[in-house]
Amino acid sequence: PLEWYLDAPGRAAANRIYQTEGLDLLVKAARLCLDKAQSAASSIDHVIFVSTTGMAAPSLDAQLIAKLGLRRGVSRLPVWGLGCAGGAASLARAADYCRAYPRKRVLVAALECCSLTFLETDRSRKNVVASAIFADGAAAVIVDGADTDSSGPRMTAGGSHLFADSDRIMGWDIVDEGMQLVLSPRLPAIVKAELPGLVDSFLAKQGLTRDDLTGYITHPGGARVIDAYRQGLDLPPESLVLTEEHLRRYGNLSSVSVLMVLEEWLETRWIPGRGRGLLSAFGPGFSAEMTLVEG
Repeated sequence: PLEWYLDAPGRAAANRIYQTEGLDLLVKAARLCLDKAQSAASSIDHVIFVSTTGMAAPSLDAQLIAKLGLRRGVSRLPVWGLGCAGGAASLARAADYCRAYPRKRVLVAALECCSLTFLETDRSRKNVVASAIFADGAAAVIVDGADTDSSGPRMTAGGSHLFADSDRIMGWDIVDEGMQLVLSPRLPAIVKAELPGLVDSFLAKQGLTRDDLTGYITHPGGARVIDAYRQGLDLPPESLVLTEEHLRRYGNLSSVSVLMVLEEWLETRWIPGRGRGLLSAFGPGFSAEMTLVEG
C-alpha cells in the first residue's frame, strides 16, 4: 500500500518482504513451469536463480529447492547484479551447462520485486520514471541438454558484451534508505548506436545475418529503449509488438521480462523447424546479452 512507502520503512523491512512474498511468487512461477513442461521435480539437475532487487543468504534458490521437492543433490547457481540482463544471461549460462552435460536438465528461475526499491526521499526524474514502469514478477524456464528426450527450440549460441567505462549507465547504489537507481539519460542513444554492430558481429560468428532471423525477443526496457532497438536495427513497426505489449500490460520486470516475452514468442510466433529468434537484453555493467533461439 502507498502508506507503507510514505513511512520510509528502510531496506531491512523491504528485504523481509522480498524474502517472504517474493519467495512465494518464485515458487508459484517454478511450479507452473514444471507443470507446463510436464516435468517431475525429481528430473531437475541444476538450478540457476537470478535476481537483483533483494538479497538473502542462503539465496532463495535454497528454499525454492526445498519447497518444490527437488533432489538434495541438485547443484545451484545464484546470480545477482545483472539487472535487466539477468534473464537473458541465465538462459545463456543454462545452455552452456547443458552443452557440457547434455543429459542434464536445468531450471532457470528469476524473481524481481522492483517496487521494493522505491525511495520516497528520492524526488529525481529518474526515480519517478522508474516507479512508473518497473514492477514485480517471477518466471521460470526449463532448459534440457541435447541427449534428453525433450523437444522444442534450441539455444544454439550466446554472446556477451561489456562496454568500457560504462558502470554509471545503469545499476543501483546501496544507500542507507535502500537501493537507489542509477539510470543515465544516455542509455537509449547508446543502445541505438551500439546494437547494430553487436548484433551483426554476433550473427556473423554463426554464419548468419539479420535477414536470417524470423523474430526478435527483446527486453522491454522502456518506450525509449524499444524505439532505440527498432531504429538501431532498422526494424518495421510490428517487429517488437510482443515487447511493447509486455511493457503495456506488465511494465518492466527487470530480469523476468525477457523470459515472459520468450514464452509469448514461442506460443504465438515460433514456427517449428523454421523459427530463428534473437533474444537480447541490456543491463548493469553496462552490458549486453544475446542468445540465438532456433528450431
